[in-house]
Amino acid sequence: MPAGHRDIKAEMQVRTGMAGLATMPVPSNLSEPERMTLDTVIATLLILAAVGYGFLGVHLVSSRRATGSLPLGAMFMISALWVLGGAIEMLATSERLFLIGRTGHFVGTAFLPIAAYVCFREYLGRSSQPWLVVLLLIVPVVSVTLAATNAYHGFMWSLPTANAEGLFLTRPPAWGSWFLYVHAPYSYAIIGVALLKLVFRSSAVAPVYRRSAAMLVGICTPPLVATLLYDLGYGPDTMSFVPLVFAAMLPINVWLVMNRRIVDHSPLPYETVFENMQDPVVVLDEQNRIIGLNRVAETMLAMRETDALRVPLEIAFGKGSTCVFEALESGEPRRMLTESGRFLHVQASPIRPSGRSSRRGQVLMFRDVSDVEQAQAEIRKNELLLRTLVDHSVNGIVRLRWHDDHPAGVRALRCIFANAAAARFLQTGADRLQNRDAEGIIRLAAEGMAEDELRPVLEEFAAAAATGTGIDREVRQGNGATARWLRMIAEPVGEDVAVTFIDVTDTKAKQRQMESIASSDPLTGVLNRRGFEHHASERLSSSPDDANGALLFIDLNDFKRINDEHGHGVGDQLLTIAAKRLQKSLRSCDIIGRPGGDEFVALVPDVSKYLAGKLASRLAVALEEPYVIGGLTLKCSASIGLAHYPDNANTLTGLLREADQAMYRAKARNRDTDDLGFVSRLEKAI
Repeated sequence: MPAGHRDIKAEMQVRTGMAGLATMPVPSNLSEPERMTLDTVIATLLILAAVGYGFLGVHLVSSRRATGSLPLGAMFMISALWVLGGAIEMLATSERLFLIGRTGHFVGTAFLPIAAYVCFREYLGRSSQPWLVVLLLIVPVVSVTLAATNAYHGFMWSLPTANAEGLFLTRPPAWGSWFLYVHAPYSYAIIGVALLKLVFRSSAVAPVYRRSAAMLVGICTPPLVATLLYDLGYGPDTMSFVPLVFAAMLPINVWLVMNRRIVDHSPLPYETVFENMQDPVVVLDEQNRIIGLNRVAETMLAMRETDALRVPLEIAFGKGSTCVFEALESGEPRRMLTESGRFLHVQASPIRPSGRSSRRGQVLMFRDVSDVEQAQAEIRKNELLLRTLVDHSVNGIVRLRWHDDHPAGVRALRCIFANAAAARFLQTGADRLQNRDAEGIIRLAAEGMAEDELRPVLEEFAAAAATGTGIDREVRQGNGATARWLRMIAEPVGEDVAVTFIDVTDTKAKQRQMESIASSDPLTGVLNRRGFEHHASERLSSSPDDANGALLFIDLNDFKRINDEHGHGVGDQLLTIAAKRLQKSLRSCDIIGRPGGDEFVALVPDVSKYLAGKLASRLAVALEEPYVIGGLTLKCSASIGLAHYPDNANTLTGLLREADQAMYRAKARNRDTDDLGFVSRLEKAI
């Protein structure tokens, strides 16, 4: 045992008359070095936890991000002092140092309930006035003062502070009068009231915020239960397990603050929302008597809520009561004109029982729509001007309205208005568009599309019109080089449907040009790797199951030597000539591409094996012809790999792999010939 512990033990034996217990065996199975090591480890963990709580508290207090962050940060900082006090108790070698640790315990039990009370009030949307906080802090301040000076009076706990074995007692043999009759009842009462309010008043805030309130209750419950059990005498007298509970809760608290962000919102009670609404709200009971008004409604009715309670609606609303009764009876919105000349939109909504409440009634919500009415009046006054602007728009505009005059009794959309641009785009007169149904108008706009292309457009338009949604599609008018592309935008306008036609022919042409540039090889003019893979895959996927064909993989054997000897300019011209020979030797329906370097590929669809072989042989002869470039006459042989589909593969990737392997076998045969490689070789996939 360290000297400090032996001195304390002797002192306690003299002061308490327990010298006869000096030989009492130690009840623990641990030796003294093992006990010291365990105490040191636990104390170290407590110190780390205290540092963690301190950083968490400082983070919340300094950021003050949202509701409850300041008092919650104070709670964590007080918890840090409490945990640190527990570590000091375990490491203390003198009574003075031990008493410092005990004071930290009472700092926690005294101030933590106050911080929790303020924090929970903020979560319920109720701020705590400074004078209330000062009053609440009187007892905690006295308790901490008495705990720090307890050696002189024993109001908080009684001596001794160590047992017969020289171990300090974290829980004294008996509590003092101040602790029993003031400190403990006050602290438990404060935290109990705070928790009960948070639980039972959480229904006053929006449901999305109640989860955070439940989390706060959850993180406060384990330390509260541990403290209560400790004060009732459970657990060892030589070590307080409450700081250990706080240390175990640290990861959970960090997760709740950093991950769940329980302080990153501002929950408001429903009453606050009700009072601060910008629109008047009147609450009625089952007999249509006023039982609640918000502030704006008080201003609208020119009476206070206390005066309006139980007042008949006829008296409260005066001339506007007729509209109010109509809204209550029909459930449909009504427009009410006030005596001041303002227009109000009145909507009645029933109150249905929920939870423990079985009360029924209705809520009247009013919205000032005077500005809207004025704007609509201005629109009506300028309708002729607006119609003129629409009629002279460069875009075609058609307005459709539902009619019930269909022979089969089905509602149909028919044209009620078409401007001059719409008549021009649809190649007919504006008067001939009147009363035409929606399908007929769409068919005029898309007369160049086949029926299987047009049918999905008609079905999509019908579904959008039935559900009140919009569509945005492009349709083709005409075929060939003179085809026109129209962008058709259909949107609901009240009960009608407005269709706008925009000429996007030039945009489509530029788009096709950009796509062609992006998929072409700028040197040779054939497709690049991306363009070839796109067009070849599309061709293969659209081919019938019994289709056949071939893929050629061509490599110019001597291109690298020619390029190195005569320069890149000559090499580029040679590649251009080779590409032209490919296009001349193959059919117009064949797809030719240059993946890169001196390699070319060609997809030859709808040919038999025999014709594919003949085509490849003709291509080999064409590529073997001398290349006249400037004053040079060059020879550049080629190796060709041929893969058939579906025999060798039925996917583009598989065909490329098989043809590539066949090409390399042909290239190997070229190297083995004695004609210096100038004779093209053809190799078929196995």
